Amino acid sequence: MALDKEYFDAINIDVVKKKYYNANKVNAVFDDIRTQAEALLKENAALRAELEDLRPARDSGSRTKDEIAEIILSTRTIAQKILEEAKDDAARIVAEAEAEREQMRHELLKRQDMALRRVERCFNNMRQHQLDCISELNAEWQDYLCGLDQFDEPVNEAVSSDDFMEKLGAIADMVKEIDE
Repeated sequence: MALDKEYFDAINIDVVKKKYYNANKVNAVFDDIRTQAEALLKENAALRAELEDLRPARDSGSRTKDEIAEIILSTRTIAQKILEEAKDDAARIVAEAEAEREQMRHELLKRQDMALRRVERCFNNMRQHQLDCISELNAEWQDYLCGLDQFDEPVNEAVSSDDFMEKLGAIADMVKEIDE
């Protein structure tokens, strides 16, 4: 049976009309198959014609052993040249990839270094800010403690001296932790 346009047009698909199939999609697939089959038929016909052209020369024995040896040698030379070009291309591609990788590595290290410097600056700014705050707290405490000596009577009678010393110790511990 010939694989031609009439063959594919004769195929009738009743299943297409059921609810699980899309007729347009099935027709599109068949059109694609038809196009590919027609292209294969044309290529096959061209190859058969080419084979027929070569057959008389082969049958008559017009090619000598020397010609065949020359063809084989020529084919080997061409194959060797193709292999060398492929190796050269592969070496070039590998070299380009390595250069690109090295450049990307350099860029990554550069970005990491910039990020590290930013983090260090931020950390130093925060540390300096904390030290400034601690200095201000110390100055406030000094002022407060100096101000306590000026009064004969306690300012807040609800706080006992033991409570005051305990709170003062806790604050000193917190300041020490911040300083460390």
